[in-house]
Amino acid sequence: MPSRPMWLFRRGPVQRLAILFGILIVFKIVSAPFLGTYGLYIVAGVGVLSLVIILWRFFHRDPTDGVGIKLN
Repeated sequence: MPSRPMWLFRRGPVQRLAILFGILIVFKIVSAPFLGTYGLYIVAGVGVLSLVIILWRFFHRDPTDGVGIKLN
């Protein structure tokens, strides 16, 4: 018997109302005057920050990770 999907992905009326309410909140936040004025700077800042985090993790890995044969 397959497992039940997560609460949010079930197709009941409560879940549909929750998704609709979430979408309305996102649109309300995005349409705020502050984000309309500074939205480009916020997106660029989040993009640069995520790029720095990704590159930091990539270049600061353990050099012996994945080398050799694991016996355990």
